[in-house]
Order: sequence, then C-alpha cells, then structure tokens
Amino acid sequence: MKNKVHYYVGFGFVLFIFAIHMLPVSDSMLNENNTKLSQVFLKSQIRYHQEFTPFARRPLTSLLIEGASSVFGITLGEAFVLINFMLLFICGLLVYKTSFKLHGSPGNALLNLVFFFMTFSIVFSFFPPIFTYDEPLQYCLLLLSILAFINNKWGYYVLFFSLAIIARESSVFLIPGIVIIGLGSGLVSVKHWSLKEIRKWVLLFLPIPIYTVYLLLFLWNTGLWQETSDIAASRFQCVQDNFGTMASAKETLFSFILVLGPVFYLLLMAQRTMRFKGLQKRYIKAFILAVIVNTPIVMLATLAREARLYALPLIFLWPLVGQLFGKELMLMCKAQLYLDCFRSLRNKLYLLGSVTLNYWISFKVYVPSFPSKDNFFNEYFFIMLLLISIHFILHNYHRNQLKRNSN
Repeated sequence: MKNKVHYYVGFGFVLFIFAIHMLPVSDSMLNENNTKLSQVFLKSQIRYHQEFTPFARRPLTSLLIEGASSVFGITLGEAFVLINFMLLFICGLLVYKTSFKLHGSPGNALLNLVFFFMTFSIVFSFFPPIFTYDEPLQYCLLLLSILAFINNKWGYYVLFFSLAIIARESSVFLIPGIVIIGLGSGLVSVKHWSLKEIRKWVLLFLPIPIYTVYLLLFLWNTGLWQETSDIAASRFQCVQDNFGTMASAKETLFSFILVLGPVFYLLLMAQRTMRFKGLQKRYIKAFILAVIVNTPIVMLATLAREARLYALPLIFLWPLVGQLFGKELMLMCKAQLYLDCFRSLRNKLYLLGSVTLNYWISFKVYVPSFPSKDNFFNEYFFIMLLLISIHFILHNYHRNQLKRNSN
C-alpha cells in the first residue's frame, strides 16, 4: 500500500480536477454550464487545432485523441477527456519519479506530486481562458527528457525533447536551463573539448534542427507558408490585448501571480532560513532563466490571460518543491505553533488585516475576463493569498523564537 500511495493520490487529484470541471455551476471546456460532457464544443476544439496553422503544426495531441476515439470506439469528446486526464496523471507520476533522482525522500516526492496538481493552471486546466490542449503531453515529454538527461541517456533525451518541441515549440525555451543543469552536474563541459564532449553538445541541441526539419516538411506538405508568415508577423498585436486596458493589464499580471507567485514567495522565504545545495541551486537558476526567457514572450506575443503559458518554467521546480520548501511548508502543519503564535494580539491583528486585504484583492481588484460565477479563480486566489499570509506570520514568529532561544 505504501509503495502505491502516490498512484492513489494522483488518481484522486485527477478525479477532483475532472469533478470541478463538470460541476453544474462551472463553465468549462468540458461541460459548458451543465453536467453533461460537451461533445460538440470539444469536437470543434479538436478540429480547430487541426486546421488553424499555429495549432496544426502541433499534431501529437490531436493524433492521440483521434487514435483513442478509433481504438476504443468512443466519441472525440470522450477521447479528449481520456487522453488529457491520463496525461495529467502520468505527469504527476513523472514528477514523483523525478523527485527521487533529485535526492528527494518519499515524503518530498509525494509533496511534489500534490504541489503539481494544486498549481493554478493544472487545477483549472480546461476552464476558459486557460484552454489547455497540448500542455499535458508537453509536460510528460519534458519530464521524460529531463529524466533521460540526468540519467545520461542521450538517445532518449533527443527523442523525447524533439517530440516535446513538436507538441509545443515553447519547449525550446527550456534548453538554456538544461545547459545550466548539465554544466553544473558534469553532464556536459566546456573545459575539455574531446570528441565525446562535442558529441554531447551536438546531442543537447539536436532537437532544435530536428524540429526545424519537421516544420519545413510540414509547411512544404501543407502549403501553409504564407499563413505562417502572416500569423508570425501579427504576434505582437497581443501587446494591445494584454495591456491595452487597465482590466487586461491587471489580468495579465494576476495570471502571472496565480501561477508563479507561490513558488517565488517560497523561494524568498526558504533562502532566509536555509542554504540551497549545489543541485538545488542549478535547478533554481534554470527555473529563473526559463522565467526570464518565457515571460516576456508570453506577455508580448501571446494572450497572457491563458495562464497556463506562464507555467512552463515550473518543469524545473515541480520535482524539487519538497526538497526546497518542505521545512517551510511543515510550519503550516504544527498545531502548537498556531496556538503559540496567535496568542499574540499583534499576530491576530496581522491575520485580520491580511484577510481583509486578501479579500479585497481577490474579489474586487482581480476580475477574470470570463465571469467569476462560472469558475473558482477568485476563490483559489483568496485561499492562495490567505495561506501565504498565514505562513508569513508563522514563519516570522518561528524565526524570532529561534533567535530568542539561541540568545
């Protein structure tokens, strides 16, 4: 039972996420405000991704959906649910498995799995305007690539990373981070340029020319050269969509905070009380570099309200959350610490003030572009800010107590 608990936890989260999307009060891609699967809408989304040029060049998810529909004799809508939720489940298992390769304990690995499933863009994957489609497959392939890379399995790395770029070309934004990880761990080196070392560098970047060849063949076969050129030229018109009004600018910023805010907060708190190890520093640097590369592109060349687009750099930290932040998160599980901390009138007032401020930000300042009555974005944001506020008070109280005891 102990060896299988991550399967049960992962499957439980997948069912939970599916249930949220199918609630009668939800307006998701899956149900459109009723308790039945939206067969027509899901089929239209699949066809849209097969026909619209930017999506058509990412055929892998659509092929899996159509394959499942054909093999199992189910509708495209049912196949969409089966494939994407199965891929989310596999992503969770891969996060769990990768955790052990990054020196995590079983407890760390289970926490990492939970954190993955509780990420905003995962919990609400199929709500508008998040509109997840290729990301579950992309995450699976990227996690498999990282596993292959750290295990020195170069052939598998090239295969999985090439497929990840075909699934979503944004995968290429992670290569600078992978270089940092490789240099720090000795998987690649710039000190000794032997034939073996040159071969490693070639293999590290080989997915890029493989994707380039694939894209050229795709465009040649479909004749979509002009459409691709026109769409690429119009990409930066998204700046107006993201920052053209105060409402859109706020949503762009809050989408970033909802996805990446908790990790940046925990990084800030953890570095106050612990020294990160060499491996941890490498993955943190890879994450930050990926954020620096990915975020401006999301804000300037895509619809930033599709919050899932911000989540890509988390590939580097999902398998490390427990190792990096486990001690900080455990503060939230100590009943005696709550009793001691909130005996203080000052801390009670801090909590009351933060709850009031959080409510104002979550339900008044943050206004999703799709009606809040159709989703739970505001409630999630409030709970997220509340947990951060409680942790911040507990963290400072605990830190001050340790200082007093040491004196």
